[in-house]
Amino acid sequence: MATSPVDFLFGFLLLSIALWLLFIFASRLMAWILSWILGASVGFRVGGWKCLRDVVVKFKKGAIESVSVGEIKLSLRQSLVKLGVGFISRDPKLQVLICDLEVVMRPSNKSPGKKKSRKSRASGRGKWMIVGNIARYLSVCVTDLVLKTPKSTVEIKELNVDISKDGGSKSSLLVRLQLLPILVHIGEPRVNCEQLSNLSGGGCSSTCQASIAAIEKSSAPFFCEKFSVSCEFGHDREVGIVIKNLDISSGEVTLNLNNELLLKSKSSSESSSNSDSVIRSQADSVSSKKPSKKQQMLAAFSKYSSMFPEKVNFNLPKLDVNFVHREHGLSIENNITGIQLKSTKSRSTEDVGESTRLDFQLEFSEIHLLRGAGSSILEILKLDLVSFVYIPVQGTPIYTQSLYELFNIN
Repeated sequence: MATSPVDFLFGFLLLSIALWLLFIFASRLMAWILSWILGASVGFRVGGWKCLRDVVVKFKKGAIESVSVGEIKLSLRQSLVKLGVGFISRDPKLQVLICDLEVVMRPSNKSPGKKKSRKSRASGRGKWMIVGNIARYLSVCVTDLVLKTPKSTVEIKELNVDISKDGGSKSSLLVRLQLLPILVHIGEPRVNCEQLSNLSGGGCSSTCQASIAAIEKSSAPFFCEKFSVSCEFGHDREVGIVIKNLDISSGEVTLNLNNELLLKSKSSSESSSNSDSVIRSQADSVSSKKPSKKQQMLAAFSKYSSMFPEKVNFNLPKLDVNFVHREHGLSIENNITGIQLKSTKSRSTEDVGESTRLDFQLEFSEIHLLRGAGSSILEILKLDLVSFVYIPVQGTPIYTQSLYELFNIN
């Protein structure tokens, strides 16, 4: 007997209601499980089968006090992933969209704690392949990220994390991180859109937003237009996870300093030094029984030299450091343009024995120090620094070789 359209619609409605109730029950159960595992209170509101809203996590202990998210969405998209030379595949990507993320930190309580033993970084190739195959299908996008501490606030307009996998003979995991723009405020943020709209008597338009960006850039102690990191991870049987290539690119960076800001930092450092004096006195008796600092540093350099990337490339087009003394009306500007840092890691077997060689090359296009009224006290049109660092595998001390080149000093 064939079912009528009315019976089909009625059955579909009952099935939809049952699935929706099951989804609500599963979400509540997940919130309870997360609260039990994390030791925190977790609350959220379901906005659909792939959307959560008003997510709030409050921690009872730890450095993080609370985490709040306006909305979390899941979406599927396709991305181009290189499988080798001349081969391109369209793999699906599960993209996690997070809006209005706010993280609040607790005041730090400095106390001598027990040192945790670090686990070995070596891991099996099988685990590495599993993690790489799963991670390449994930992508994270965060908009309006705010990190609040008792003394400062960090604002990031957009954060993107993309993971892909190179399908060569030695599979590598490529991780790309992009932040834009980054603002750091000391204390509370000074200007927002509502304040400017109230002053002007109108709404917050694109002109208002542009004026906010200009004011924030000139008033924030730290402002960075863009910051991106591209990192290539690989696996080694002896060491474990290694970093092959690290590429860091930054936009223009502006530092705005004043006498009030320096006085605050000085008073906070003095108070922290007084609180640390008791801890240092307790640690002196224990440190006297341990090896000297030079031996510890040598052992640490030799141990963690394998963690240093094989190739590093850093690029900063312009750095502006401005200082204003408000009482005396003094304004000083410092500019550095064309900052490039390159480094390579290799094995060296010279007279000192087997060692890890690090080659550093630092370049500055122009340096203007103590600039005011269109002229600078010190101008350097080009500066090149080259350094070779030899980190021994066993026994022998670390030594360096450096070369300096200066051009057109005024």
